[in-house]
Amino acid sequence: MLQAVPSEASVRAASAHTPQPHQVLGALPQPLLVLLPDRRLLFMNTSAEHLLADGLGQARAGQLMGLGQLDAPHLDELLKQASACTSSRTGLWFTPGLTTGWLHAAPLAPAIAQASGWPPQSVLLSLHLDEPALTQAARIDALTRQCRLSKAERHVLMLLADGEPVDATSRHLGLCVSTVRSHVRNLLGKTQAPTLMQLLRWTGSAASLPH
Repeated sequence: MLQAVPSEASVRAASAHTPQPHQVLGALPQPLLVLLPDRRLLFMNTSAEHLLADGLGQARAGQLMGLGQLDAPHLDELLKQASACTSSRTGLWFTPGLTTGWLHAAPLAPAIAQASGWPPQSVLLSLHLDEPALTQAARIDALTRQCRLSKAERHVLMLLADGEPVDATSRHLGLCVSTVRSHVRNLLGKTQAPTLMQLLRWTGSAASLPH
């Protein structure tokens, strides 16, 4: 069976409608930056531009000068490692709100660099901002399902994880303090947490959940 061979004109037309790598990167919600090892900026997507505009990073004269607590020398080290094909992950924090996140530095894929006209030693920085409210809720949902917590126990755990003491939790739920303490004992028993502090740590960290 004969197969039709695409004409040169049809190939050119198809390639003209194919999004370029920088267009794809620009549309992503995650802050992304492409740099040379000397911190020269080749590309920032819209999310990264907003991040710098909000004061979470600094750029001057086409160079990235800082990102979170990372100053120019620290960025130099990360970029040089990445350009030598050594990826890294670095925790970040930002003032004044002390929000947190982490930075992934990696060599830019050669196909993307070539298609975009960027030098082969280009580095891709991707920034991941933490969402504590989302992750805490997910951890509590995981504990609820894994440990078969009741609705009342889940509500108590949510309030305690938000920083409310037992007496405030009892007022919030319209329960006696003794009832809340009973729920706490049940929580410790079902989750196998040795202490309430350890249980609350499980709700707000990446530590392994009990089995």
